[in-house]
Amino acid sequence: MNFKKIGIFIVPFFALFVEINVAQVSNYKGKVSQQFVMNKESVIIDKSTGKHISYQAYDDILKKNPGKYRTEPVFDKFGQASSYALVRKKSQDIADDGSIIMNSDLMPEIGEPLQPFIMQGLDGKEYNSERLRGKYVLLGFWVKFEKPLYTFNSTKIISAFIEENKRKGIDIISLGTTLNTEEECREAIPKRNCGFVPVPESYGFNHRYKIGETPYFILLDKNGIVKAMAPHTEFVAKIGELVL
Repeated sequence: MNFKKIGIFIVPFFALFVEINVAQVSNYKGKVSQQFVMNKESVIIDKSTGKHISYQAYDDILKKNPGKYRTEPVFDKFGQASSYALVRKKSQDIADDGSIIMNSDLMPEIGEPLQPFIMQGLDGKEYNSERLRGKYVLLGFWVKFEKPLYTFNSTKIISAFIEENKRKGIDIISLGTTLNTEEECREAIPKRNCGFVPVPESYGFNHRYKIGETPYFILLDKNGIVKAMAPHTEFVAKIGELVL
C-alpha cells in the first residue's frame, strides 16, 4: 500500500506544509510538529472543483505538476483530519522563505456562528457545541501547557473573568486546546483554578479554526455566535471587560 506523509507546522500567522521534520515557533519556546499519513483509502478533495478524487489521480497530479500543489488536511468537528484538500499554490500565498501564508480571512468572524465542535475534556465530559446552546463558551487555543506562555499570570486573567461572571450568576463553559496528552495535562495543570478545562490532544481544533497565534481566545454567546475574539495580550480589553 502506498503512503504519503504530510508534515504540518504551525507558527504565528503562517502554516507550513512541507515534507519533513520540524519548524521553530517564534513565540513558543518549543517545537511543533504534526505528521499525517495518507493512503489509498484517504478522502481527497480537489479544492478547485470541490469533487472527490482517487488517490491515484491525486498522485498523478502531484507527479505531473511538481511544486505546484499543496495538500491541506481538513479537520472535522472532532478536531481530526478526516479528509485532505488538494490546493494549487498561488504566488501571493507564498512567503519569501517558501512557507504558505495563513489567510486570516478564513478565521471565525465576530457575529457569525462558529463551526460545530465536539471536545473531550480532561474532566471526562464531552463538550458538544450543539448541546451547549444557552450557555456562554470560552475557547482557548494553546500549543502546550508549559512556560513561557502557560504561567500563573497568563491563566489568572482567564480564571478571574470566569469567576467574576459566576458571581453574577453567569456560568461560562471554558475549554483549552493543546498538543498535550492526557497524562501531560494532569502533570501540567495545577490544583489551582486555571480558568478552563483542558482538552488533551486537541490541537486539530487550532487547524479547524485557522488559529495562527497562540494563546488565542474565542467567546461564543448563548446561541453559538462569535461574540469576541482576542490574542492573550488583548484578552482583558476585548473579552475580560465585556458585560455579559
